[in-house]
Amino acid sequence: MKNVIAIDGPAASGKSTVSRGIASALGYLFVSSGHFYRALAWGTVRDHLSNEGIAEWIGKRSLDVNVSTGGLLLLLDGEDVTPHLSEPDVAAKVSVIAAFPAVRDYVNSRLRSLAESHSLVMEGRDVGSVVFPETPFKFYLDASPEERARRRAGEGKIDSVAERDRLDSTRATAPLTIPRGAIVIDTTHLDIPQVITAILDHLAKNPPAASPQ
Repeated sequence: MKNVIAIDGPAASGKSTVSRGIASALGYLFVSSGHFYRALAWGTVRDHLSNEGIAEWIGKRSLDVNVSTGGLLLLLDGEDVTPHLSEPDVAAKVSVIAAFPAVRDYVNSRLRSLAESHSLVMEGRDVGSVVFPETPFKFYLDASPEERARRRAGEGKIDSVAERDRLDSTRATAPLTIPRGAIVIDTTHLDIPQVITAILDHLAKNPPAASPQ
């Protein structure tokens, strides 16, 4: 396995933007595990699928990953899902389908396969606790619920932070939790460059072994 830097945290904690910055600084591939779940959520919306049919449906899907100089591209059944990842009905469905063990197993197998050929900065909700528990490079970003709600509103997103937190933290399979050994950073009063600097400073003191993509 190549190097994996795991950055977990709840919605609107800043982990996506921070992870992109870390990946750019290190020359690693940025991966959002949430995009994989959103791709599948869009597929269930596209197929007008009820929750009862998800376990059977997932076994018939083809979720392919293309890596290029522009980053990572997800194709569900051959179709680029990028334009659909932020659609409201996808956002409403993603936490629901992520609670299914069959879906999580399906996504995790694809995330782990990426680490066989690429050094990764991966953000999500269980990257350091479930997907790559063996990586020594784990960070957990958090912020107050009020600040995270403010950030979501500033992005024009109307999904409920409180509801997302409830669903992510109480699901039976891989609930949102602080991974063992993770460095916890409260981003409530920090801007993105400050968080990136804090993580890079820690990595400079405990550097990953040289492992180019």
